[in-house]
Amino acid sequence: MAENPYLVALALIEQDGRRSMPLGGRSLKESIDLNSFPNEIGESIALELLLRLMKRSDSSPLNRVGGEKGLLLLAIDFEKMNNMLPVLKAKWIDSGDAFEFVNQLKQLCIGVWTLSFVRYKGIEINKI
Repeated sequence: MAENPYLVALALIEQDGRRSMPLGGRSLKESIDLNSFPNEIGESIALELLLRLMKRSDSSPLNRVGGEKGLLLLAIDFEKMNNMLPVLKAKWIDSGDAFEFVNQLKQLCIGVWTLSFVRYKGIEINKI
């Protein structure tokens, strides 16, 4: 069980030749079982982020970076989110190394999940 984590959805994208990492999140007042991720909450946070990305794509096309690991959900301690996530974000924007970014997230976070859409099944959230 993770005590009162902060849930974050983030996207690794490129737009107009520049890398960007939009994110959104929500603090939880209750504990979560990381083996059975709270799908409704995770989907809600991801939907908010995806709607922002759709709006952003009105100005110019954007591309997901990192393949299936280009859209992630994180469960992270609030202090680590405030202190370390901005550092990792800046490193990724400079380097573009999605593999290294995900490895660092796995060390920093309580849990890291990929989000994908599977035809005839819907949204899948898979722990990495």
